[in-house]
Amino acid sequence: MTTYLPLPRPDSDPVHMRVQHGLLRFVREAAHNRTPLPGEIELTSRLGCTRQQLRNAMAGLEAQGVVRRRQGTVTTVDPIALRLSVRLEEQFEHTDLLNRLGYRAEVEVLDSHRAPLHPDVAAVMELPANTEGISVRKRWRADGAVAMIADDVVPLGAEDLTRGPDESIFALAARVWGEPVIWEVSTPGITTLDENLAALFERDIGAPVMTFEIIGIGTSGRRLMHSFEYHDPDIVSYSLVRTVRPPWGGL
Repeated sequence: MTTYLPLPRPDSDPVHMRVQHGLLRFVREAAHNRTPLPGEIELTSRLGCTRQQLRNAMAGLEAQGVVRRRQGTVTTVDPIALRLSVRLEEQFEHTDLLNRLGYRAEVEVLDSHRAPLHPDVAAVMELPANTEGISVRKRWRADGAVAMIADDVVPLGAEDLTRGPDESIFALAARVWGEPVIWEVSTPGITTLDENLAALFERDIGAPVMTFEIIGIGTSGRRLMHSFEYHDPDIVSYSLVRTVRPPWGGL
C-alpha cells in the first residue's frame, strides 16, 4: 500500500493548490487534536474558496484514505493514513515533504566549503582520511519554524568541481561520481542540541531532536554521499511500514 498526500504540481491551478495546501493544515490539526474537520461552510470561509473548490481538494485526500466523508455526518481524519504519507522507506527532497504536509517550506544554505573528510565520515565511506569533499550545511523551515538541519558531504576526485547554490546533494553526487544515488542506508537516532545547533534551530540548549545518518549508494555499489540530519520531531513525524513474518520455527 502506497499512501502520500497529493500535492498539486507547481504548474497546476494556483487556486486549487492554495486551497489544498490550506486544507492540509486543517487535516494536520484535526489528526493532532483527534477532532473532526470543521464543516464545509467554515472551511470555505477560512480558506477563501467556493464549495466546489473545497470538494475538489477534499477528493484527493479522500481517495488516499486520509479523510473520511459521509453525507450528513462530520468529516474525520484517519491518523494512520496520514502517518503513511511520511515514511522512512521513501525518500523525498525535504522541501517536497514539507509541502506535502501543507507547510510553507523554505531552505537556505548555511555553509558550503571544500575540505578533507572528517575521519568518522571517511571510515564509514571506506575512503582514505585525507580524501577531500564538498561539505554543505542546509536549514529547512516549515511555516517559519526550523524543521531540519542537514550536514551533507560528497567526496571528490581530482577534479576541481564546484557546487551551484541551488544544486541538491543528490545532483552533486551524481555529477561527481557519474551515477545516481539509487538507495540509502538510513540509521535513526536521537540527540540533544548543543550550543551551536540550538542557535541554528532557534531552540533551547538540550532540546531533543531526531537524527538520521544516511549513506547514499549508487548503481555500482559505491558509497557516493554521507549525510547527517537533525529533525524537529514536532514538525514531521516519520513512520515505518514493516512486514509481519511468521515466528521462527513456524506455526
